[in-house]
Amino acid sequence: MTLIDRLPPGEGTSSGNAGIISVGSVHPEAMPGIYKEIPYMVFRRMAPVTLRSAHLWHFLPWFTRFLACSSHARAETSSISIHALSSKAMDYLQPLVSEAGADGLLRHEGSLYVHETEAQLAKARADCAYYDRRGVDYRIIESKELAQMEPSLRPDVAGAVLTTQAAHTVSPLALSRALFALFQRKGGEFIQAEVSGFVTDERQVTAVRTDQELPCEQAFITAGSYSNLLSQQLNSPVLLDTERGYHLQLTDPGVELRRPLLFVGRAFAATSMQDSLRLAGTVEFAGLKAAPNYARARVLGQQAAALFPGLNIDKAETWMGYRPSLPDSVPVISASPHYENVYFGFGHGHLGLTQAAVTGATLAAMAADKETPVDVSAYRIDRKI
Repeated sequence: MTLIDRLPPGEGTSSGNAGIISVGSVHPEAMPGIYKEIPYMVFRRMAPVTLRSAHLWHFLPWFTRFLACSSHARAETSSISIHALSSKAMDYLQPLVSEAGADGLLRHEGSLYVHETEAQLAKARADCAYYDRRGVDYRIIESKELAQMEPSLRPDVAGAVLTTQAAHTVSPLALSRALFALFQRKGGEFIQAEVSGFVTDERQVTAVRTDQELPCEQAFITAGSYSNLLSQQLNSPVLLDTERGYHLQLTDPGVELRRPLLFVGRAFAATSMQDSLRLAGTVEFAGLKAAPNYARARVLGQQAAALFPGLNIDKAETWMGYRPSLPDSVPVISASPHYENVYFGFGHGHLGLTQAAVTGATLAAMAADKETPVDVSAYRIDRKI
């Protein structure tokens, strides 16, 4: 097997995420009532969600479908599909991590969704009905217990929801590199190049084009936010957009967290990494070509300083990456309807690290004509979104 990537392994979005393996994820981004929150989220300076004006016309079709996906019925359907993948995350990731000798990079402490106000916490309690219907283990953490669990956090926040089965890595890049080394030990080859297209023969892809033509028996399109540029060449365009995310890496933070904390109202997460604290989040719709606005990363430091009284934000590094997102928050994991030897796996949005291993196992089973870990009908590339 040959892996082709425009960047060195693990150095794209995988390197800069919050490191959370969100086993308990069940909520789509398009939740019922989300339209009420959009003015607050978007129309403020350095809002948690922003849209660059130059991207507006490209964004509108995606946004129209996003709103349509926020009905109660559609959100429930999406929740079922998200949970089917996320609930199996560690079943497929842990064996790979252990085989790669990288167990020391994982922690199993759960994740805390922190809510600063009683109104936020009340809404979270209501949304926990999705956890109940999916059978997800969680606990409501009141303010006093939260202060004991995470003493670095400001003590007057209202409370949190703890998803107990979630895990996290203290270095997403190191984890990616360890898994890549395992891939190489098993005979995998790597070519750093940008894929520009394909050579086809009726219902087969016979070669992948980079700066040369590379013959292939099967082709797997798993290129994250760049996937639609390739899938549309194979007659399978999708409504994929890019939720650009930022992080601020604090190398001398002065605080340490036991587990990831996700601040829903501020749209970012805080995770203690090997030698730093990573503040990762926000959403920016601006496409693949617009220059980063690193002020969005730096404002995360200001947000976090209001939550962690002892936080030092003086030593910080900024980063921006691309989340490949579909309007219903359900990824594509699919055989091509047009080419017999082509498979697609992309569009995981905020859950790429969580759903990667089970997606890979599903694609491998499909290609080998074996039973898949999940029912793949919900993830077809030609489904109606």
